[in-house]
Amino acid sequence: MDQRITVGGSEDEDVGRERPFNPYRFAASENSKGIVREAIGLLSTYEDRFGLRRNKRRTRDQQTFEQTVEAILSDLMHGQLVGGSGIFVTRSNRVLGAKSRYRAAVYSKAFPATLDLLSKPEMAYVEQDIAVDVQGASRSTVIRPGQRLLDRIAEHEVDLDDLDTHQTGETIILKRLKDRANFWDDGERLDYPDEDVTDRYRTQMAEINQWLHEADLKFDWKGIAWPHTPISLRDRRLRRVFTQGRFDSGGRLFGGFWQLLRKDERQTGLRVSGEEAVELDYGQAGARILYGMAGHQPPLDDLYHLWGYVQQRDGIKRVMSAMTFAEKPLERFPQDTRKLFRRGDKIAEVVAAIEQKHELIRDRFHRGLGHDVQFIESQIMVEVLLIMKARAITALPIHDALVVPASAAATAREVMLSVFQRVAGVEGIVTQSEAETP
Repeated sequence: MDQRITVGGSEDEDVGRERPFNPYRFAASENSKGIVREAIGLLSTYEDRFGLRRNKRRTRDQQTFEQTVEAILSDLMHGQLVGGSGIFVTRSNRVLGAKSRYRAAVYSKAFPATLDLLSKPEMAYVEQDIAVDVQGASRSTVIRPGQRLLDRIAEHEVDLDDLDTHQTGETIILKRLKDRANFWDDGERLDYPDEDVTDRYRTQMAEINQWLHEADLKFDWKGIAWPHTPISLRDRRLRRVFTQGRFDSGGRLFGGFWQLLRKDERQTGLRVSGEEAVELDYGQAGARILYGMAGHQPPLDDLYHLWGYVQQRDGIKRVMSAMTFAEKPLERFPQDTRKLFRRGDKIAEVVAAIEQKHELIRDRFHRGLGHDVQFIESQIMVEVLLIMKARAITALPIHDALVVPASAAATAREVMLSVFQRVAGVEGIVTQSEAETP
């Protein structure tokens, strides 16, 4: 069986690829609201003309219907603007009828009927690819803008500032363990009972999100090469995603328009509190956290520098990370890493060289501890953010990095190092990131 090692990754909002339906999207300007109003009016006329409803909807049901139409159209407009990606939804009555902390009111048993209405040839607001099995794996229905909606987007010159997301919905997300034999499995969300730990995490996220919602953030595309990453400055809401069905696994922060930007775009165009943005990265964070988990201090030199592989540092870093996530010894190079090594290099020899350099934590490799490492990393980042908020310094998280105003770089570095030492139990490294060439 092919060993598919995935390290890091994003959640829900990847540009240019299919993503889950966001039921909290809404029309935020008269421009986009006009499109939604027209659609609701046409749908009502269509229902009346063909006698699709015997009785008029109750007031509450009509409100839900209109909110559902707005959410579908707004999310489809957003998807079109960020690269034309499809949006996957469920039509399962079992799923839509079950209680879930993750599902908005608009994502109910009536959702498929509303989709079907919007997809009628006379309406042409939505196109659906109804779910089918792909190599034995059940996939969700994928929706895309229909021709009428595409025409309205062009006519009204809709852009991302015409759309927004309600500041509601679950911010503490728990995912089950992924089925590694199923390429399509992304680890579905699990419901869970609230406890002190989830209440505490949710309170922290509410505090951080309110702070970021009010932050002074601006962006200027001048001097940035094409293609530009489509963003909305309103997209600031973060959520913590825990993995493997545990609240001490994963926990990374996802969301925020700055996470979608290329590094060169952030450093050239982003203004934080009226200043140029500086990106500070935790260096060798995963490896250092692993040493802390083992109760040992890491070597003083570069943890990814190996004699015999001096020019392959990036590859060593990737393989070492994969060894941390893997549950058994690697038998081949992780995906997209073979090109980082010489033709004659063999994975067994690379693994042996890494284990030799890191003899003190050799027993921590190939035990599936990568998500545990990410949890400690996420705890560090949440604490750093809360301290920066207390010091009235805006800070934007990108997994193991922080974006701050240039004048606050020294303070941010001090906070990051202090928290890393306290939480991980070993000394950290913080470097200022250089812009990448697009």
